[in-house]
Amino acid sequence: MNILLFLTPKHDVAYLYDDFTMRQALEKMEFHRYSAIPILDRTGRYVGTITEGDLLWEVKRKGSLSMRKAESIPVAEIPLSTRNEPVRVDTTMEELIEKALNQNFVPVIDDRGYFIGLVKRKAIIQYCYERMQNHSAGFATSLETEGPAERELSFRPAVEEDIPLLLYYVKEYANYEKLGQPVSADEETLREFLFRRKTAEAVIGEADGQPVGYALYFHNFSTCMGRAGLYLEDLYIHPAYRGRGYGRLFLRRIAQLTLERGCRRLEWCCLDWKKSSVHFYKEIGARPMEGWTIFRLDGENLEKMANQ
Repeated sequence: MNILLFLTPKHDVAYLYDDFTMRQALEKMEFHRYSAIPILDRTGRYVGTITEGDLLWEVKRKGSLSMRKAESIPVAEIPLSTRNEPVRVDTTMEELIEKALNQNFVPVIDDRGYFIGLVKRKAIIQYCYERMQNHSAGFATSLETEGPAERELSFRPAVEEDIPLLLYYVKEYANYEKLGQPVSADEETLREFLFRRKTAEAVIGEADGQPVGYALYFHNFSTCMGRAGLYLEDLYIHPAYRGRGYGRLFLRRIAQLTLERGCRRLEWCCLDWKKSSVHFYKEIGARPMEGWTIFRLDGENLEKMANQ
C-alpha cells in the first residue's frame, strides 16, 4: 500500500513560513484550532513543526510578552521541542506507522525535499478501524485489498504538488497494463510536460479527501469535423478502490470535460486482453474503430455518458 493514499495535500494544509512572526503563528493556531503546525522555508522545504508548547515556553523565556512584541519575534528564532520527522513519498507503511505512533501528523516530502503534504494519524486509525469493522476476520488481508463503500467522487485538476502521486500512479498503471518495460517518466519529466509545457492534463478523483485514482488526457484534432477532441491516455483506479463504480464516474467526468470544451469526441485505446473493459466500453456506447482498438464516445452516447 502506498502512503499517498492517506496524504492531505499541501494546498489543504495550514503551515507557516520560517520568516513569519510569533504573532502570526498564534493567530493561525487559534484560527485553525491546531496544537501544532509545520514550518517551511520560502523555497517550500520542510524545516520543522511548531507546537503550542513551544510558544508557551517562549512566553516564559521572555518573562512578559505582549502581542505587539510577538510581532517582532520570527518563528525561526523560537526553539522547537520536536521536529516531527518527515518521510519521503516512497517510504513504507511500516515506517509511516512507526512515526505516526509518536506524531499527530507525519510531514511528507518529495525526492528534492519539498513539502507536499502530510499524513494525519487520525486518517490511519480511521482507515484501520473501518477495515476492522467490515472485515473482522482476515484483517491483514483486507487492509491491502478492500476499499471504502461506494460513494460519489470529487474531482480536482492535478497540481504540481501532486507530481509524486502522479508518478506513483503512472508506474502502477504500467504494471497493471503488463507493458513489460520500465517506466522512464520521472518527477522532472512530468513537471516539464504537464505543468510547464502543458502538453497534457490530469485529474485526481478523491473519496473523503483520499485519492482513489487519476485520469490523464490531452487534446487531439479532427480535420473532417474541424474540431478538437479529447484523448484519454490513462485512467487508473487503485486496486483498493476497484469494484465500486469509480471507473464509470471517472469516464463521466472526462465526458463532461469533453463537452465543456466544445469537443465532439472522446477517444482512448484498450488492450485486447482486457475483455471486461471492452465489454464495459461497448455497454456505454463506445465503439471500436475498424482496424484499431480505439473507442470513441460521440453524439448521443457522449451526451448520455456526461449526464449519467
